[in-house]
Amino acid sequence: MYNKTVLLAALAISVFFSCEKDVPPSPATPAFQLFVNNEFSPLDGRLGVFLSDNAGKVLIYREITGGDTATLELPDAQTGDRFDCTVVKIATLDAPGSGVKDTILHLTTYTNLASGETINLRELNYRQVTDLNVTFTGVTSVDTIIVPEGLTFVRPQPSNNFTGQYRVLHTGRIWLRVRVNGQPMWRFILFSDVSGPALTTTIDASLLLPIFAAPTNMTLPFTAAWQYKVDGLVDTAKLQFIAMGDLLRAPGGAVPVFTNVDIFEPVSNDIFNPGPKPYNGFRVRVNGSDAALGGYTYFCDFFSADIPENLPVPAFDLLPTLLADNRLVATQCVGNFDALVFARTRAGTPNITWEVNVAPSNGIVSYRLPDVPAELGSQFPSLKNYDFGGQVRARAESYERLNYESAIRQKLQNSDPLWQAKAGYLGREEVQ
Repeated sequence: MYNKTVLLAALAISVFFSCEKDVPPSPATPAFQLFVNNEFSPLDGRLGVFLSDNAGKVLIYREITGGDTATLELPDAQTGDRFDCTVVKIATLDAPGSGVKDTILHLTTYTNLASGETINLRELNYRQVTDLNVTFTGVTSVDTIIVPEGLTFVRPQPSNNFTGQYRVLHTGRIWLRVRVNGQPMWRFILFSDVSGPALTTTIDASLLLPIFAAPTNMTLPFTAAWQYKVDGLVDTAKLQFIAMGDLLRAPGGAVPVFTNVDIFEPVSNDIFNPGPKPYNGFRVRVNGSDAALGGYTYFCDFFSADIPENLPVPAFDLLPTLLADNRLVATQCVGNFDALVFARTRAGTPNITWEVNVAPSNGIVSYRLPDVPAELGSQFPSLKNYDFGGQVRARAESYERLNYESAIRQKLQNSDPLWQAKAGYLGREEVQ
């Protein structure tokens, strides 16, 4: 009986180990993987990603539905191989009441990516929209009114009982400054803890605080139709700011050209009443194009303890070469900067923008757009044919606290709407 038991046990062990030998080995992890997280809604558009090699050959293309994730793998890749990755967003806009649809394609290529990178596709919009309805009492005229980051719908005047309507972009605080009754002095009011779709208020102009504090005159690098935003930093961790710029410009309206601008703060008198301000420091964002021959487009985004009287000017440059067409471009890099972006745009339907992020180097840098995936080329022949009219823009990007690899990773991760300001961004863009 004992021998029989031992024999059965040995047989069971033998069967167990023979079964273990039949278990297939775990598949090897591909040498190249790219992880994509799409947080856009399907209503925001279609999102796709494709990988290409140094010759521009498309190796894999995937559309990623809204709210989904995907892993792009290249099983034939070797350890250490790098590839170019292009993100495609296709959005269709309807013109209200017209039945006209406009298709917009935006492609962004990140060159020479290593395995293991993650791309987050999402919109980092942290601002609220509130309709400000303000009625002034105790006035015979409202001569000038500025609601920073506000789009004017109705100006206050006698015919509407001095009631103004403005659609304001903000992060919880709105202020306005106004001149009334022919007086040269600015007066202001600050609204805190603003939320919701509308704010309706009546203001006695005699109770508004006068602005005795002199504005800061900020000189710009050249004469242009500048766009600028200066925000007081309330709490950057909570993304709370106070806008100190101008009214928003209505599309199609007059565009002023200037070379300096006065920045007012919501402070009555910082000399005789230097109490703590509701903000500490500033974020400065400026861009504008010099229309003169040989001019360039200027960009900056940085934090500053004070409103700067002068802006930093790029010490680097991009010199055009004879090579610039719909697919291939080369530029000569002069000076030190951290990232190079080539951009092409096609107006019309569809409207196409294609940007490529490339590492800069001293001397000439060139890049040829990759092939277009067959799925996209069949839908958009103008994209397949690289119908960009031959014009290419090159943008040199400098960061005080980032290099190329870390700047690209910020773009890929897309998790901090303030990353450029924190890095200290300065850009120069020129037509090639």
